[in-house]
Amino acid sequence: MSQPSTLAAPSRSRRLQIMLRVLMAMLGGYVFAWGTVALATCLLFAAKLDFHDAEFLGAFIGLLAYVLVFLWSIASRQLLRVGIVLLGGGLLMAGLASLVQTLLV
Repeated sequence: MSQPSTLAAPSRSRRLQIMLRVLMAMLGGYVFAWGTVALATCLLFAAKLDFHDAEFLGAFIGLLAYVLVFLWSIASRQLLRVGIVLLGGGLLMAGLASLVQTLLV
């Protein structure tokens, strides 16, 4: 006869928290990285870097930002703060990138 497991299965609310945290890390991290790429590319192009070089460097900076905010959002204790920083920061950077872009044209 098998013995019952000593490890209890995580509760339904705990599983929901983990799922929300992973979704926020993935989707919120994408929004944050998107804003980072847009702003970095615009600022680098405004600094007279060739467009394709600015685009490549902006994408590289965005990739680094995605990895950093993904890890931070998993490690952070407050999911609401993670959501505000990732979504709000990403949208703010995208808005600033649009402003810089209109000033360049």
